[in-house]
Amino acid sequence: MNKTRACIAALLVLVSQHVVQAQELRGTWLARTSFTSKAKLASQMDSLAAANFNVVYVNVWSRGYPLWQSEVFKQHTGISIDPAYANRDILAEAIAEGHRVGLHVEAWFEYGFVGGYNPAGAGSKGPVFDAHPAWVAQTQSGVEKDGSNFYWMVHSHPEVQKFLIDLATEVVNNYDVDGVEMDRIRYSSKEYGYDPFTVDLYKREHSGAAPPSDVAEPAWTQWRAQKLNVFVANLYDALKAANPQVNVSSAPSQMGASTYTAYENLLQDWKWWISNRKVDNLQMQSYTSSLTAFQSWNTYTKRSVANYEQIYPSFAASPGSTKLTGAQLVDYINSTNELGFKGAAIWFYDDLVGTFKYLKQTRYAAPSHPPYASADWRAHKAVALHTDTDNVIKTGAWAPSSIEGYNGRSVYGGASGNLSIEYFLNVPAEAFYEVYVFNTPANNRTASAEFQVFDSKGTVTVKTVNQTNALMAGWVKLGDFYLTAGRKRVVKLTNTNLAADQYLSADAVMIVRNRKLDHETAPPLGVREGGIVEREVLVMPHPITGSFTVRLPNRFPHKLLSLTLVNTTGKAVYKRYFSEGAAANSIAISDLKAAAGVYLMLVETEAGYKKVKVVVH
Repeated sequence: MNKTRACIAALLVLVSQHVVQAQELRGTWLARTSFTSKAKLASQMDSLAAANFNVVYVNVWSRGYPLWQSEVFKQHTGISIDPAYANRDILAEAIAEGHRVGLHVEAWFEYGFVGGYNPAGAGSKGPVFDAHPAWVAQTQSGVEKDGSNFYWMVHSHPEVQKFLIDLATEVVNNYDVDGVEMDRIRYSSKEYGYDPFTVDLYKREHSGAAPPSDVAEPAWTQWRAQKLNVFVANLYDALKAANPQVNVSSAPSQMGASTYTAYENLLQDWKWWISNRKVDNLQMQSYTSSLTAFQSWNTYTKRSVANYEQIYPSFAASPGSTKLTGAQLVDYINSTNELGFKGAAIWFYDDLVGTFKYLKQTRYAAPSHPPYASADWRAHKAVALHTDTDNVIKTGAWAPSSIEGYNGRSVYGGASGNLSIEYFLNVPAEAFYEVYVFNTPANNRTASAEFQVFDSKGTVTVKTVNQTNALMAGWVKLGDFYLTAGRKRVVKLTNTNLAADQYLSADAVMIVRNRKLDHETAPPLGVREGGIVEREVLVMPHPITGSFTVRLPNRFPHKLLSLTLVNTTGKAVYKRYFSEGAAANSIAISDLKAAAGVYLMLVETEAGYKKVKVVVH
C-alpha cells in the first residue's frame, strides 16, 4: 500500500510539472484576517514560502484606513493608521516576515477608490469623508453607499486622485516593498458619476451640457473611464519616479468570453493601462467554479491584448459557495500556462489553507521566481541565532529565558559585570541591508536596550529598543546600513547604562537586502542616514543653476568628503570628491552641468551622509 501511494505521488508530480516554467508568478493575498498578531502573520509567510509561492499581496488600504503608519493620512484626518491596529505597522511587519523567507511583498491597496465602509448604516462614513465631505461619489438619485456598504470617493476629482497617489508614493518612499498593487480602480457601477463635482467638470468640458441620464451612453462611459486612465498614468509615473525598480500592478476585473465586461460594467479600461505601459503587470480577477468558463475568459483576453504575457489570470479558491479542491487548483493554474500566461495568483490565503501540501507535492514542487524579477531578488538575507557559537560571541552571565525567541528560547542578563553579545553574519553581497533584532519583551526588561550596529567602514550607530512593550515582540528594525560581502560583525548588544533592577534580552539578528536602495548611488560610508540632518544642509541659491553653495552648520566637526547629484532613475549625473576633506562650512560649486529637473543631492561627511532634494533650473 505504501509503495502504491508513493508511486501515485510521484506520478502526480510528473504530471503537474510538465507545464512548469522556470519563471512564473505564484501569488496570493493576505487580508485583514491575517493581521490579528505578528505570530500569525509570520506563520502564514512560512506556509507560503514552504509551498513555493513567490509573491504575497498584503492589504495596506482597507475600509478607508491605511495599515501602515501614514503621515499623509494623518495630515488629512488626524489619524495615522486603522485604530484596529493602533501602535502597530502591518506593512512593516509583513515586509520583515515576508522577506525573511524570500517572498516578494507587494503593498495591496485593496479598497482603491473606496474611502469608507459602514455596514451598520448609521454614523460616520469614515475619516476620509469626515475631512472631505465633498469627496463622496453619488448616483443620479443621490445614493452614496453601494450594495457592498462602500462609500466611494469621486473618481474624477484631482484632489482625490492626488490623495491616493500620495498614499502609494509614501509607501514606496518609506518601505522596501517589491511592488504596489492597486485594486478597485473602477466605479462601483455605471450608476455612479453624478456627484456635484463630476457633473460640474463634465459641463465645463462639454460647453455647459449635463452628463447623459443614460448611464450606459457610450461617450459618457468613455469620459468617466478616461478619468481613471489619467489617474493610473499619473500614479505609475509617480511610483516609478520614487523607485524605478518597484513593480506597479493592478487587480482588475476579468474579460467575458466575448465582451470587455470590466469596461462595460465598471468603466475600467485596463486594456489601455497595459497597452500604454502604465502598469507593469495585471492580476486579472475571476470568480467561477467552472474551469471551462475560466478558460474561455482567458482565451478571449489573450486574443484582445497584444502584450498578454504581462497578465496573470487570477482566480478565487472558493468562488461563491464552492471550494476548489487541490486538483482543481492545479487544473486552473495549468490552464493559464497552456494559454501562454506566465503564472497566476489565487484569492486568497484563508481559502488556500488545507491545500498547501498538495500544491507543494504537485504543481509547485520546484521553486520559481516571478518573471519580472531576477532569481536572486529576495535571496540576499541572513539570520544569526544566539545559539550559533561560531558566529555569536557572548561575554558575561547570560542565562536561558522562559520566553520563546525566533528559534528556541531567548537569553537574558542583568546589570552586574560586563555583559555583551556580538553577532557576525555572512553578508551575501555588498549593498544596503535592513538590520533587525528579534525582540522578546518582558515586564522586568529595559525600555532602552542599546544595540550597536557596525557598517561597512566600521562606523558605529547606537539604536535603542524597548524590551518591555509586548507590541514590539518579534522582529524590530534598527535601520538601513551599507555592508560589504563576507563574514562581518554587524550587531553588538551590551548592558551599558542598564539600571540595577532591570534585565536585558538577547535572541536573533537578521539582515535583509534593501532593494529599494539599490537604485540609489551607494555612499562610500556605510550608514544610510547619519551625521548632519537635512535642516542643517543649506543649498543656495535654490532652485540651483550651474553655480551654487552648500553650507554646513557652524562649528560642524566633520569634513565634507563628496557631493553627488542623482536623478530620478538613480543615475549619478554629477560627483565631486574633496580629496583632503573640506573643513570649511561653505563649499562653492561652479561646474554643475545637469538638465532641469528634481534631483537628490547626497552630501557625504566623515560622520555619514544625507539626502537633500533639490531642483535644478
